[in-house]
Amino acid sequence: MSQIQQLYRLQQMDTEIRQKKQRLTEVLRAQRETEALLAAREREKTAVSTLKKWQSSHNNLSLELGSLNSKAKSAENRLYSGNVKNPKELTDLQDQIAAMGRQRGGLEEQMLEAMIMIEDAEAEAKAATEARTVEESQWQQAQADYKEEQNTLALRLHHLLGLRPKQAAQIEPKLLQDYERIGQRNGGEAVAVLKINRCQGCLLTVSANKVKEVVEGQVTHCGGCGRILVAV
Repeated sequence: MSQIQQLYRLQQMDTEIRQKKQRLTEVLRAQRETEALLAAREREKTAVSTLKKWQSSHNNLSLELGSLNSKAKSAENRLYSGNVKNPKELTDLQDQIAAMGRQRGGLEEQMLEAMIMIEDAEAEAKAATEARTVEESQWQQAQADYKEEQNTLALRLHHLLGLRPKQAAQIEPKLLQDYERIGQRNGGEAVAVLKINRCQGCLLTVSANKVKEVVEGQVTHCGGCGRILVAV
């Protein structure tokens, strides 16, 4: 096999290494939690927090109402016990009972509002949990495929990186230097296939003399892009 053919084989190997590395980077990035999943979790967290807030508010109102009812009952018992004879004291007790009745009405309204908010919050928490479950299930399902692809890519890269030094060792140092230099200018593609009389790197027509040189296995550069031409 000519040096140019060996060089072309090296380029094919380098191209695959670049592609596999790029895909591996994409696969690793894809294994991060998605924006949709993060948003679903945040929605669920907010919904649960809101539900707990209203449940706590309802419990506090219930305790306050219970305490108020106890005080009102005690005041009513004293009012109707017959033990209170002083008219002013009787009037004060009646005023206190009336005030506690008004306060009870306000607490009951607040409790009703809290119950309505709890129902709404429970519905939102349920919906948010279901949405998060769906997103999490889809993400986890995708992870299995990505993990498998990651393993396949890593194994292939390990194999290629082990072969490359052996392939590069078969090429003359000066030609290898030219390959590295030209590749840096052309996105890693230092060798271009000559198809009939056209460079497949830049698609310019190559002279008959250069075509002859390429067919003979000589190191020939494309006049357009400077790549080393190879006949395949």
